[in-house]
Amino acid sequence: MKKKEIPSLAKKLKKLRDELHLTQKEVADKAYITESAYRAYELGDRNPKPDILDRIAKALGVRPEYLSTPTFRNRREFAYAILENEDTFGYTVRDIDGVPAIVKGYGSAMDFFAEFVRDWEQMREKLDNHEITQEEYEDWKRTWDNGTWVKTDDGKSPYTGK
Repeated sequence: MKKKEIPSLAKKLKKLRDELHLTQKEVADKAYITESAYRAYELGDRNPKPDILDRIAKALGVRPEYLSTPTFRNRREFAYAILENEDTFGYTVRDIDGVPAIVKGYGSAMDFFAEFVRDWEQMREKLDNHEITQEEYEDWKRTWDNGTWVKTDDGKSPYTGK
């Protein structure tokens, strides 16, 4: 019998819950869902609707986009995802000093991508210079935001509380 492949969402839910030392019931309670529903998401038997995913993300202190980010089985799938979204997000490829690079094309979506890449570069540099720990870098990856989310009344992220 072939073993069922566990979806990336299910793997992320389990990993985050374990890192936070929470039970399935504790996450479910924080997300205002039943324990059995959460268990089904963590096992990969069901996928949460967007509003439920948002509540689970808040319970785990991450962005919902982090939880729903696709994983790729190989580099070719990643390459096709980039090509599939080239026009949607307005980036293109150009030669820069003999190295092909994804560059800004047009529109506000590209400004968003450029800002993300700049933030990523800064965080990688901090990690490489030992200014932050690997754990802090991983936390940044799970919660990155360029300030476009609607913040709570106290001005903090609804996901991280920061």
